[in-house]
Amino acid sequence: MAPSGMPSAVNGVNGIATMYEYPPAHAPEGPYKVLEQYHSKPSKMRVACCGAGASGLCLAYKMEKMLEPGSWELKLFEKNPMFGGTWYENTYPGVACDIPSHDYNFTWDPKPDWSQFFAKGAEIQGYFEGFAERHGSKKYISLNSKIVEAQWDENEGIWKLTIENPQTKEKRNDWAHVFINGTGILNTWKWPEIEGLHDFNGPVMHSAKWDHSVDFNGKTAGVIGTGSTSVQIVPQLQKICNEVQVYMRSPTWISPPFGAGALTNDLQKGEEVNPGQRQYDFTEADKKKFADDPEYHLDFRKRIEAEINSLFGMYKQGSELSNMFREVIYNEMHRRMGPGHEKLKEFIIPKWSPGCRRISPGDGYLEALVQDNVTPVFDGIKRVVPEGIETVDGKVHKMDVLVCATGFQVAFQPAFIVRNGAGKTIKEDWSHGPNLYFGVSAPRFPNYYTIVGPGATWSNGTLLPSIETTIEYSIKCMKKMQTEGIKAMAVKQDALDEIYAHFDTFHQHTVWQEECRSWFKDGKIKNRIYLWPGATIHFLKSIKDPRWEDYDYTYRYKNRFAFLGNGDVKATASKDVLGLSPYIRNSDHEWSID
Repeated sequence: MAPSGMPSAVNGVNGIATMYEYPPAHAPEGPYKVLEQYHSKPSKMRVACCGAGASGLCLAYKMEKMLEPGSWELKLFEKNPMFGGTWYENTYPGVACDIPSHDYNFTWDPKPDWSQFFAKGAEIQGYFEGFAERHGSKKYISLNSKIVEAQWDENEGIWKLTIENPQTKEKRNDWAHVFINGTGILNTWKWPEIEGLHDFNGPVMHSAKWDHSVDFNGKTAGVIGTGSTSVQIVPQLQKICNEVQVYMRSPTWISPPFGAGALTNDLQKGEEVNPGQRQYDFTEADKKKFADDPEYHLDFRKRIEAEINSLFGMYKQGSELSNMFREVIYNEMHRRMGPGHEKLKEFIIPKWSPGCRRISPGDGYLEALVQDNVTPVFDGIKRVVPEGIETVDGKVHKMDVLVCATGFQVAFQPAFIVRNGAGKTIKEDWSHGPNLYFGVSAPRFPNYYTIVGPGATWSNGTLLPSIETTIEYSIKCMKKMQTEGIKAMAVKQDALDEIYAHFDTFHQHTVWQEECRSWFKDGKIKNRIYLWPGATIHFLKSIKDPRWEDYDYTYRYKNRFAFLGNGDVKATASKDVLGLSPYIRNSDHEWSID
């Protein structure tokens, strides 16, 4: 009792429910009634995520940080026997990241002891494994669990999931209020469509499923492809093979490194640097300085990111920066290949502008192509025969091992079935191309979020900040659903139509619309360009806070304001004196009420 004899909520008359409950699927029968709860009390939410790579691990961390403890459940379904995604799956020789390592970690979780300026795949996988260990993420992960189908139940307001064990093929069911597609864009590798591929007598392997039991020493190897994986594999095989045949399907720009200004200015002062050698091994002194001086390390990381973000102008067709890049990369490619090799230079240097396809920075690739034991093959492949490859000129090229560095089935559509309440799959709904708002939300597919899907930043900056911010966006949507009695929220088609109209107009003057075939255009030469119309930092500004007006809502109760509850706020229920007076303050600063 207060001194006056009146009861005081601060003394605990109202109490607080420590338990959170799943929301009702349907509004209670009869007339509308006020809910016996405090304002915006969250309902218990069950979340499922496909994949436990960078997106899944980030989701687990951010849900713990942004949502009310005890008010949610999470499962990360991972198809592999180990988490890590891309960096677990890709173990081919030379696998590395083309973004400087100090910016290829979560933005809030720096690693001062990276071994090299461009980290190898195994070290990146080690970073994610260490992150999961430090932050307790492993308890959410279900390994050997491949989602094969997700079906939205409009009546219940849940996603019904079918999960398969890839080893045993056993299936089981699960469910969630919210379903996250965290599989990434380069997740499902594919064999090239070449006649007789598996008629070859020797080992055939794909870069994303490398067979480490095969010995390449002294062998003749054939490598199909000129993309980023081939660029990394060929220099490694050149060192140990008797001969490497490189089947060149398309030209590619091989660039100097991006984001290396901080490296050159800070750590390579006065050193004679080979411009074709973009790699740098951090010394123990470098690592100690990063670890002992976090502010210096932060400044180093910020300058790398700022340089990458500042280069977006190179993608604007005919711009001064685009023309400068073309000249610099053209001259650098010629320098690295040396005199002669005119046929190679004619084939490999593109006619379209740098950036129309993703640029490949690659140590040693051009140098490897001009070595005596490397044979670039420019004629198209007719078929694979038991002893090797037959090209369209009728010549049979014999080899011992065949490597397909031919990339992935780019995940414009998920690799599993996603079916909405009307029974329509994403494949059917997207019959004319992707239909994804800000690379995250699909009309007619409520409570479903794709992390950095088509239309996000795939080519113009570092990826992890986009993953993080899209995860935060999704969790803000979850929180709105939890606290406002929302059963389903789906983005409006007209909002998507207008953002795509902006894409189309913007990209009329970018290098991506030139005559090159790329996965930004769904593997076509001419098509809508599914890339964010701006630098990564422009995307982050756009997606930092959801535009709630671009969504349609279905409510769980007969009144959309049911979440207002019985007139209490959380602080009343929890006896929190300061929480009952947050707007009483000594200066004009921000305040909020839980």
